[in-house]
Amino acid sequence: MHRCHYTPAGLPGVHLIDLRSDRRFPRHAHDQYGIGVMLDGGHRSWSGRGLVEAGPNDVITVSPNELHDGIPLRDAPRHWCMMFVEPSVVARLAGADMAAREFHHPALADPLLARRLTTALRDLPQAGADEGAEIVTDLFAALLDDAHEAPATVAPSPGVHRMLERIHDDPVSAPSLAALAGIAGLTPYTALRRFRREVGTPPHAYLKQYRVRLACQAIAAGHPLAEAALRAGFADQSHMTRAFVRQLGVTPGQWRP
Repeated sequence: MHRCHYTPAGLPGVHLIDLRSDRRFPRHAHDQYGIGVMLDGGHRSWSGRGLVEAGPNDVITVSPNELHDGIPLRDAPRHWCMMFVEPSVVARLAGADMAAREFHHPALADPLLARRLTTALRDLPQAGADEGAEIVTDLFAALLDDAHEAPATVAPSPGVHRMLERIHDDPVSAPSLAALAGIAGLTPYTALRRFRREVGTPPHAYLKQYRVRLACQAIAAGHPLAEAALRAGFADQSHMTRAFVRQLGVTPGQWRP
């Protein structure tokens, strides 16, 4: 079972998504902040902040660039709504200091905040630009006011850094593990183990989720879907669509502003 409904938020840089799904989502990351509420069912998620579970009425969050996955509890469908907000929007509305922070809790049992978020998700599509900006600012103040500035990212080891550079420099051409290992000066076995340990996912899986993020950026910039697919390194639009649905639960057309 998988149903997704995308609603324009009426505010540039903000996406609203309603999902009902029993799918397992692989490890991936977003360029945006994500805040939402679990309406029914629940899931377990791995992230840099540890393994967590979210159940009905729990608030769920994800910070930009935070690698995470999503596994339904007991393989049963769950229903959740999310708001994705570009960091640039947070910086414009709440200041650069606020946009440099990250969420403390990937899952939070706070019934009052859950009600506020549910109301915001309902009201945003009908709100004007000023009211929408106020709604988003209020929510981020509630979630980030007591949050710490994002910690400095631990630099990857030199070998992993070279592997990441190769993937980022040419995401269109998928390198073999042997080629990446040669770039890193490691055996394929050691390269795979070290990459997974430091990045959180194997190189080929990282490349696939990185291509989806590039496609998101191209779509947000207004490029046609077929062109976005080629820019991100997909063979064609259908390959991009399958990757989007697998990782994000939405199609590229639904993601398009």
